[in-house]
Order: sequence, then structure tokens, then C-alpha cells
Amino acid sequence: MPRELELVLVVVLGVVLGLAALARRFPKLGWLQVFRQAAPRLSDAERAGMRRRANVHSGAQLILLGLVVPIGYVFLTVMFFNAFTPLAVTLVAAVSLLLVGLGVTAIWLNRGGRSRRPAP
Repeated sequence: MPRELELVLVVVLGVVLGLAALARRFPKLGWLQVFRQAAPRLSDAERAGMRRRANVHSGAQLILLGLVVPIGYVFLTVMFFNAFTPLAVTLVAAVSLLLVGLGVTAIWLNRGGRSRRPAP
């Protein structure tokens, strides 16, 4: 694809995205609403489910990070020819346990499909 055509396509895409942003900013301009993109409306239950799944994913990431921190410490210590110190090993173990505990807590609190709040 020629360079000039790529440049024209990027400029056109930028203008359309800019007009879409302006359409959200200025909803009273009728001609600009052609460029507005309709956002899907989610119910409260769908939003709660998405939030719960995001929290479970975050918990899994925290657990994974808690498993990677000691491996990273060992790797960096060996790579830089340093000695293992009891203080550093204790600190890495404490951080690792904290991260795994936070991850398990996040998953545990977001288990199941029911909401924690009572119905109004």
C-alpha cells in the first residue's frame, strides 16, 4: 500500500474518531450525532456480574504474582551474583504470602452468583 494512501486513511480515521468524541461532548448538535456511537446499556445484574468476574481475575493475577515474586528474587539474586540474605528471603516470603492471601480473599468474596447486598 502506498505511503500516501496510508496517511490519508489514518487522517480520515482520526477525523472520524475526533467527531465521535465531539458528538459525545456536544449532544445538542444534531448534525454531529451522526458520528455518535451507541454504547450498550447494561442492566445492574450484568454490571454486577462483570464486576465479579473482574474481581476474580484480579484475584487470580494476585495469586500468580505471589508465585512469581520468589522466582524473580531468586533469578535476580543469581543473575547479579548476590548472596541470599535472611532478611530479604523473609521479606520476599512475606510479600508472596500477602499477595496469595489477597488473591484468595478476592476470589472467595466474589464466589457464587448472588449479590451481597439485601434487596431494597
